[in-house]
Amino acid sequence: MKKLLSYITKLNKEDKVMFFLQLSVIGNITVVAVKFAASLILPSLWFFINACFMLVLTLSRLFAIRDYTRTKKIKDSAERQKTGYRNYRNNGIILIFLGLVYFCVSLYMLFRTSRISMHEYMTYLTALIAFWSIGSAIYGLTKYKRNHTPIIKAVKITNLANALASIVLTQVVLLNNFAQGVSNLNIANGLTGMLVSIVIFSLGIYMIVGIIKHQKNEL
Repeated sequence: MKKLLSYITKLNKEDKVMFFLQLSVIGNITVVAVKFAASLILPSLWFFINACFMLVLTLSRLFAIRDYTRTKKIKDSAERQKTGYRNYRNNGIILIFLGLVYFCVSLYMLFRTSRISMHEYMTYLTALIAFWSIGSAIYGLTKYKRNHTPIIKAVKITNLANALASIVLTQVVLLNNFAQGVSNLNIANGLTGMLVSIVIFSLGIYMIVGIIKHQKNEL
């Protein structure tokens, strides 16, 4: 344990981000598996689409770790920067795609009445995961707000997108379990999902436009 703590303290800020990102990937894979299982047991399209959403972002984190490891081995600064820009742009494309898919699913759920019958403990677990995602995203945005390394910045933005999707699922679960007798819950859930999907789509556009402008300024 002491060796591990000593190793972590010796890491620079960027290396620390990537180290904890590797640890979070393990947790993300577990959460994805639980959500997929829940989507089949309940069954629930919301859990399924959220699991797919998180799976894609987990894969993007793995690509971020891979690309960051590559940049550490590249001596040429221009080539290292090119790898970072490519990762940032790819994450922007992923968020645009996820935003569009999430919007379509939310629009579909807007007109589909559905109730999720689940144990109270599962409800609390879903809410806990959402709050953890939100807290992690906010912490990353504030603590590393001055870090403009493309790969690190991409991780911060995708963490925010994941937190937003978790908020929607939490709302769905809480309303279905604690708003008994209230009609048209599908409208509230669908509208929230559509709003979040627009934000996620906008984050993707922001990343694409931002990296294009940044590259043009360097020419």
